[in-house]
Amino acid sequence: MFDRKTPATLVSSLALAAVLAVPPAFAQDTTQPPTSETNSAVSESVQDEARTQVDERRAALLNDATRALEETENALDALDDGDTEAALDALAIATGRLQSVVARDPGLALAPVDVQLLRRDLVSDVETIEAAREVIEDLVSDGRLQEARPLMRDFASEIVIETSNLPLATYPDAILRATAQIDAGEIDAAKQTLATAMSTVVVTEEVIALPVLRAQLLIEAAEEALDGSADTAETEATQTAEAEPLQPGEYVEAARVQLQMAEALGYGEEGDFEELYDNLEELDEKIDLADDTGGIFDRIGDSFIRLKQRLFD
Repeated sequence: MFDRKTPATLVSSLALAAVLAVPPAFAQDTTQPPTSETNSAVSESVQDEARTQVDERRAALLNDATRALEETENALDALDDGDTEAALDALAIATGRLQSVVARDPGLALAPVDVQLLRRDLVSDVETIEAAREVIEDLVSDGRLQEARPLMRDFASEIVIETSNLPLATYPDAILRATAQIDAGEIDAAKQTLATAMSTVVVTEEVIALPVLRAQLLIEAAEEALDGSADTAETEATQTAEAEPLQPGEYVEAARVQLQMAEALGYGEEGDFEELYDNLEELDEKIDLADDTGGIFDRIGDSFIRLKQRLFD
C-alpha cells in the first residue's frame, strides 16, 4: 500500500492545453526571458532543495509506527491464508510498537510512516498562464466545471511533499479490537476492522511553489555573480555546461518573472508580492549604478520568508 519506491514526477501539459483553449494571440512570443533557460540556471539547486525537504521529513518518520503498519498488513495477509496464529503474532507486534510510540510522546496525534514527493512542473510563460487563468475563471463563472477541470488539474507549478500518518487516537484501538475478534473466531469482522483501520491513514501535504523557490535561488545567484564568487565552470547557477552564466541584472529579471508566474498561478495575490517587487526594483537600481548593495540581499531574504509564511503557513 505504501511501498512506492520512486517519487512521482508529472510534467504539466498546461502549455499545450492553453494553446488549444485560447486564441493564438495568447501564445505569441514575449519579451520575457525564456522560462526554460532561466529555470535551468537553478535547476540543480531546485532538485537539491526538494531532496533536502524530503530527507528532513524521512528523518522524522517513526520506525515503530511504520513497523506497526507493516504488521497490520501482515496480519491481513495471514487471515486471508487462514493462519490466525500468525495474524495474532503480527498484531501483538503492532500493538507493542504503537504503545512505544505513545509512551514516548503521549500528545502525538499523527505518527508519520511514509513520505512521497509529487512534482508538477508547468512549462509556460506569464502571458500564457494569465490567458489560461482567464479561460478557467470564465468557465467556472459560467458553471462549466467539467470543462474547467482538465485545465485546473495542470494549473500548478509545485512540489508536493505527502506524509502518511497513523492516527493514534483510533488506530491502536482498532488493532486491539481486531485481536479480540480473532480470539472470538470472528475472522471476517477482524478483516474488516483491519482494512478500515488502514484506510484511516491520514495524508498531509506541504506545497512548495516552484516559481517562488526559483525566484529565491535566482536572487542568490545574482548575489554570487555580484560578489564575483561564482565559478562559471563549476557553479550550479549556470544555464548549461556550454552556456555563459546570466548577468546579475538578468538573474534579477528572471526572478521577477518567476514571481509574476507565481502570482498568475494563484500562489497568493498582488499584495503578497509587493514587498519583493519593491526590493527587486531597488536591487536593479543599485546594479545599474554599480552601487554597494548594502543589506538589500538580507532584506530580500527576509521578504521571501514573509512571503512563504503568508502563502503556506
